[in-house]
Amino acid sequence: MIESPTYQEALDRVLACAVFFHGAESLADLAKLDFKSLLDQSGLGEVASDITFADAAEALRSDVQIGAEFSVVLDALDQRRRLIASERTYARTPARLAALGDKFGVSRERARQLEVRLRWEVERRIGDVVAKAAQWLTRAVGQAAPPWKFQKVLGLFVGDATPQWREAAEVAVMAAGGYEYLDGVVGNAPFREFIAKARQYGPELANPAGVIDEQALRETIGAQSAPEWESLARNAGLVRLQGHLVLRDTRRARVFLALERTGEPCDRQTIARESGLRDNASLSSLLSSDPLFVRFTKDKWGLQNWTDEPYGGVVDALVKRIQDGGGRARIAELVRQIPQQFDVLPATVRNYLGTRKFEIVGDHVQVAEAPSAPQQSLAEARDVAWAPDGTPALRFTVGEHHLKGNSQKISPAIAQHLGVGLDGSVKIPFEHPRGVHDASVIWRSYDPNGPEIGRLREALSACGIRPGNEVFLLLRREGFSVKTDGSDMLEAKP
Repeated sequence: MIESPTYQEALDRVLACAVFFHGAESLADLAKLDFKSLLDQSGLGEVASDITFADAAEALRSDVQIGAEFSVVLDALDQRRRLIASERTYARTPARLAALGDKFGVSRERARQLEVRLRWEVERRIGDVVAKAAQWLTRAVGQAAPPWKFQKVLGLFVGDATPQWREAAEVAVMAAGGYEYLDGVVGNAPFREFIAKARQYGPELANPAGVIDEQALRETIGAQSAPEWESLARNAGLVRLQGHLVLRDTRRARVFLALERTGEPCDRQTIARESGLRDNASLSSLLSSDPLFVRFTKDKWGLQNWTDEPYGGVVDALVKRIQDGGGRARIAELVRQIPQQFDVLPATVRNYLGTRKFEIVGDHVQVAEAPSAPQQSLAEARDVAWAPDGTPALRFTVGEHHLKGNSQKISPAIAQHLGVGLDGSVKIPFEHPRGVHDASVIWRSYDPNGPEIGRLREALSACGIRPGNEVFLLLRREGFSVKTDGSDMLEAKP
């Protein structure tokens, strides 16, 4: 097998196969043979697309060149029309008529009339020749071609033009063939029509993530065999992403394609790696807020159409199964099914079943109709200290998690003191420091760890509190106060 053969070497090899395999002796014999079979027999079938022979067109150069004849016609024009021809009519970047008129002291309208006469003269004298060259050009390059190939073929027709009129000859032939330079490709009018249709129908054939059904798009716009498909799509404003065509390169499209490629729910780190995105809060926000993606477990996300029951937490899963069971469910089945489906520990399921949200009846469980908690005393709460004036205070040590926005668990007695019962909540402002977010007190009946006070981060930061500092939060319903000096705080109510 010849490595990287020239087209002459490849053609000799094909002709040799015609002789050895088919007994061919002349070009007439060659016309009777299947060229694809000859390629396969020559061993060139797999590399055929890499062997180009545009240079062979040089053999017909003298038969198709029109550059010299075009130059003669333009040289015969008067000075004003030659200027219009070189700077506007046959220029890649046409000048404005008014600017040209100013150069030789005529109005814009007069310059337009001169251009009309110029076009008429060129068309009369050489229009048929230019049109013929355009037809040859279309046969050679088709609807579209890369700029390097287009320039090479175009040069065959206008390469004999004088240096002054080489660009003009190129523009004239291109215009006759309807070709224009686009982004990374040269295309004619039908090719540009494909681009316009792809721009129009692309959004209609895209899924919610913006991923386009590429085959359907090609069929819809009639471009199944259109050349330079990638350039066509790019000029239509479409983007190639992870092997797929998309409307835009967005985080949503990247995550969708990453999940579709893996074919199974993934954790955030895997999604970030597969999608090329950063594993940060922004990605978490997308996964949590975009309806296209749903949680399958506490740590894994997938596509919405992969499941009929996204993971909304153990409590939601318990309630759903109890409701599906007519108001009751077997505890053993819940402890078996939920860990299996949502990748949580059986102990976690049992912990939630033991909260006031649920009521155990033998080996079954049901949702409690009216969850309640007995009244508890602040005097017996281990997280309570007392100010000299008798005001109770929440005592705790600040950790990194508080300064990142996490809440502080509190005893039920504190929640009750602040007027919050099971499944209740309240917001309480800060008297000190002022101007910060209100704190929130929440007591969820399904929380195994009891009630909590949240939204402390801003108040703690405003007081300059660092991790490891002990803090006393004076618990008045009308307003909390943060206190860092505990020297006068008491263990028991005075």
